[in-house]
Amino acid sequence: MSKKRIVKSALTVSLMTAVSRVFGYVRDATLAAVLGAGFSMDAFTVAFRIANLLRRLVAEGSMTAAFVPVFTRYKTEHSEEDLWDFANKMFYTLSAVLVVITIAGIIFSPLIVKIMAPGFTDIEGKVALTVLLNRILAPYILFIGLAALAMAILNSLGHFGIPSFTPVLLNISIIVCTLLFAPFFKQPAVATAIGALIGGALQVGIQIPLLLKKGMTFRFGISFTHPAVRKVGQLIVPGIFGIGVTQIQLLFGSLIASFLAQGAVSSLYYSDRVMELVLGVFVISLSIVILPEMSKRASVNDMNGLKDLLSFSLRMVSFETIPAAVGLIVLRVPIIKVLFQHGKFTAADTESTAFALLFFSVGLFFFAGIKVVAPAFYSLHDMKTPVKAAWISLVINVILSLILMKPLRQGGIALAMSAAAAVNMLHLLYVFRKRHGRLELKSIAVSILKITAAALIMGAVSALVITLTRFHDRAGIAAQALSLLAAILAGVGTFGVCSHLFGCGEMKEIMKFRSLMKKTVEG
Repeated sequence: MSKKRIVKSALTVSLMTAVSRVFGYVRDATLAAVLGAGFSMDAFTVAFRIANLLRRLVAEGSMTAAFVPVFTRYKTEHSEEDLWDFANKMFYTLSAVLVVITIAGIIFSPLIVKIMAPGFTDIEGKVALTVLLNRILAPYILFIGLAALAMAILNSLGHFGIPSFTPVLLNISIIVCTLLFAPFFKQPAVATAIGALIGGALQVGIQIPLLLKKGMTFRFGISFTHPAVRKVGQLIVPGIFGIGVTQIQLLFGSLIASFLAQGAVSSLYYSDRVMELVLGVFVISLSIVILPEMSKRASVNDMNGLKDLLSFSLRMVSFETIPAAVGLIVLRVPIIKVLFQHGKFTAADTESTAFALLFFSVGLFFFAGIKVVAPAFYSLHDMKTPVKAAWISLVINVILSLILMKPLRQGGIALAMSAAAAVNMLHLLYVFRKRHGRLELKSIAVSILKITAAALIMGAVSALVITLTRFHDRAGIAAQALSLLAAILAGVGTFGVCSHLFGCGEMKEIMKFRSLMKKTVEG
């Protein structure tokens, strides 16, 4: 696959992801309005993060990273009949494992919640609500795990559209259930949890027809001895600790935030959601596309091609995330105010969330960098190196969180995660370069310096526009949104001009990307 096709495939995923992020914002705005940033939202945040942790550890994260390289190699070495026999056995074997995890999650929910949010015990009814929500969400891991496997199979076969659209169904389900059914429950978060569960089932259901069309028979068969299934299992075990580190850190952040003032957990959630909004439009899309492509190059021992793809991905990621980070830092309060300050979400909640977002933004490039560097190791069937880097970063995160949580509150927790992400990404780059040769790091560094200079000028212009348009003096969401939009557009325009003047090579790739987008939309 050429770079042009990689960008085009990333575009397909980006378009679907952009739709998902729009509905994701509507979902979060709905939660902010209905649940606010206090008792109910804190409980739902912890319960949903536990479900998401299991999803990333067992299903969507480590399973996908382990399965795609094995499936890709198996495809080149075996017949189509053998390939689908492997896929069928993987489907039912994974189902059996996830059913056991789901049952265990329901049974041990009280213990899990007390471990994950010990600070909730000081508030009457908060632990009980979180336990209830966690039990409702327990089967979510089964649905989302099978959806992730279906996505991995389809991505390996070059199909990205429908799999990347599935999160839209989750968001729509949560929105509908929260708005329609929340009034019928004493705790409205129950309706939200039910919506998430239904959304998980829809995510796997929508992919079944395409799998059948491609040749999957779903013939029943559980096998823990099939060579390819065992290989995936061997890669998943270390991958659990490597890929899930971000979720573990988020969960740990929620754990210690539960000891802070009420609403701290929710502030971390909402600020993280804004970060995910930025990462999801292109970075996540690129990481989804490059894993199968890296696996193809690794399967034929094309190390130069793999390194070239990694260098290309890092430059594209820096071009997207560095200006985004500067923009989030400069406009953090207006962004949170416009996005969430409605209903039960107060001005104090805005300040608290914006404070966490400030420190999350510092690590945006590193969070994104991990998502394109780690797949290079996965494609080579090396899960141990990302695990080592993940554990080092996790220890750093724990230490810094405990040190910084008192002076900086939830901001300290976010800063600790950013620092840990930086260590993680830099460690992976160092090891990859040491083992496999040069990575054009000098050219990448030059690109980053040019991009940073353009981004700083952009930030100054955005700050000037938000001041001149008197954002904080404006009354009404529409007037504030227009002021924010003006600042963003002025910043984007400034960054584009500066990037061109500074000779950023990534600008040419972005122009190709826009041309492809236009053709895709028109087509």
